[in-house]
Amino acid sequence: MELELKHLRHLQAIAKAGSLNRAATELVLPQPALSRELRRIEELLGRALFERARAGVRPTPFGQLILDYADGILARTARIGPALAQHCAQRESALRVGWSETVLSGPLLRALETTGLGDRAEIRTAESTAEMLGWFGRGELDLAVLSEQCDVPLPANTGRIDLAEDSLLMMLPDWHPLAARHEVDLAELEHERWISSTGPDRCREFLARVCGPYGFAPVIAHYVPVSGPRDEIVRYQGDVTLVQSSRPLAPGVVHRPVPGLRARTSHFLLYREDSPVAARVSLLAGLILDAYHDHKGGFDGPRAIPGELPWLTARTS
Repeated sequence: MELELKHLRHLQAIAKAGSLNRAATELVLPQPALSRELRRIEELLGRALFERARAGVRPTPFGQLILDYADGILARTARIGPALAQHCAQRESALRVGWSETVLSGPLLRALETTGLGDRAEIRTAESTAEMLGWFGRGELDLAVLSEQCDVPLPANTGRIDLAEDSLLMMLPDWHPLAARHEVDLAELEHERWISSTGPDRCREFLARVCGPYGFAPVIAHYVPVSGPRDEIVRYQGDVTLVQSSRPLAPGVVHRPVPGLRARTSHFLLYREDSPVAARVSLLAGLILDAYHDHKGGFDGPRAIPGELPWLTARTS
C-alpha cells in the first residue's frame, strides 16, 4: 500500500468529524471500510494517528504532525486546477510571434503595438527558417516575418504575404584592399575565407550556387547561427560573407554591391489562417512596409554604400 491523496483527505475528514462513524457518513463510505483503511495507514507509517475513546477519536501528536503535512499538500493540490485553467486561458489568448534575424522583425513588433496586439505577443526565437516553419506546421506559432533566398513550401493552414525583395551585398572588413572600391567582383574573393549559417536552411549550398558561376567554391571557415557574431568575425578575422542590403552597417565593416549578382532575399509575413490575427495581417503588413520606407537608408542611419539604397516593393499573394 502507498499513501495517496485520498488517504490524506480521509484523515482530514476523521480529524474534523472527531468520529469514524461521522467521517464515514460524510465520505459516503462504510464505517468498517474506513476503519480498515485507517489501520493500514497506521501500519504503513508505523505509529498510531488517532486515540480511540468512547466519545470518538482525536489525533495523537504524531497524527497531528501528519495532518499538518496533509493540510499543506491538499491545499497546494487544490490550487492546481485553477492555476492550470488560468495558464490555459493565457495561452489561448496569447499571440505567438516568431522572431528571426531579419530587418523587418523590429517593425513587426512596432506594428503589433500600434494595432493594440503587443500586450498579447509571446516572442519565440528559432535558429533557422526550417525550425520556424515546423512550428507553424504544428500550430505552435501564429505570426512571423521571415527572410529566405528562395521560395519555401508552406505548412498547411499557413498564409503568406510577400513584403519585399532585398538585394545581397558583400560584407568586408573596412581594412580589406577591396573595401576601397565602390563595388566588388565576386571572382576576386575566390581565395577568401567565408562565413556560412548553421542549421537546416542549406546556407552552405546557397553560397556554392552563388559562387559557382564565378568559377569557384567558397572556402567556409566559420559556421555561425543566424543571430551569431558575423560582424565581429568579419571585422577581426578579415573573412567575408553576403548580407541583405537593408542590414544596418556595423562598425569596422563595409557593404559593397556585387555586379551581376542576381540572388535576392525575399521578406514575407507568415500567419496561421485559423488564428484571430489572420483578419489583421494586411494592416500589419502595411505598417511593416511603412516603417521600412520611413528608414530608406536603413534602420540605424546612413550606410557606407555609394548611391541610394533601392526601395523595396511589396506584393500580396
